[in-house]
Amino acid sequence: MIDIEFDHVIHYIDGLNQFEFPGKYLEIQPGGQHENLGTYNRLVQIDLSYIELIDIYHQGKMKQQSKTDVGKHSFATSIMENGYRQGFKKICFRTHDIEQLKVQFEERGLETVGPVEMTRENKKGQMIQWRLLYVANHQFDVIMPFFIEWHASDETREADLQEHFHQHLTLDMITFNTYQRQTMVDHWKQWFDMEEVESSDRYTILQSPAKKIKFKVVEDKEDGIEAVQFIDQTIDAPIAFRTRGARYQFIPPHA
Repeated sequence: MIDIEFDHVIHYIDGLNQFEFPGKYLEIQPGGQHENLGTYNRLVQIDLSYIELIDIYHQGKMKQQSKTDVGKHSFATSIMENGYRQGFKKICFRTHDIEQLKVQFEERGLETVGPVEMTRENKKGQMIQWRLLYVANHQFDVIMPFFIEWHASDETREADLQEHFHQHLTLDMITFNTYQRQTMVDHWKQWFDMEEVESSDRYTILQSPAKKIKFKVVEDKEDGIEAVQFIDQTIDAPIAFRTRGARYQFIPPHA
């Protein structure tokens, strides 16, 4: 069994510095810059899982990086290839041993890129370090996840970040649209040890090995990440809104 659990989803927003969620329903924290990619971020910290809001500050850097072996697999390249359309772009899974994960993927017939050392400086001047691993599979460029190992332990990161947690929210499900549903379902079960928990004529719901978050794979005409759903302890009826090409859904605890 591979050691992965959901870490974050990337939402590209044009004009991020001026962006707020409708009704300020989610609180946005400062982030930092990815110097080599020409992008910057702001963060919505649910718990250790989060929404990464991304925008571009230097398009030339991003285009240059997209031509490298590593850069062509990055979220920045997916923004370019998608015609700079706003919305969810990539999801990332967290692991505690990225070297072992690389070996396991290659044993399963996957071609990997990395691990790649990454850093950025946060607003407090602290250096944040992590390593990324990409899977090269061109059938799923838009919805293929990438993988992260944080330099700091989960316990250290939780202590540093918990003041920004949305304590009333739990990330429940991410919805994908795809024109190749069964292929994606079969591959995610084979590659990522996903378990199939529900299926119908139009969709399949998978659950990751950590059994915390579900992934709904819906039959559609093109590939994309459609929605993120939360359980909200403060509401009695569902709430949903679409903003900047992405759908956010909130359901009560016993929906």
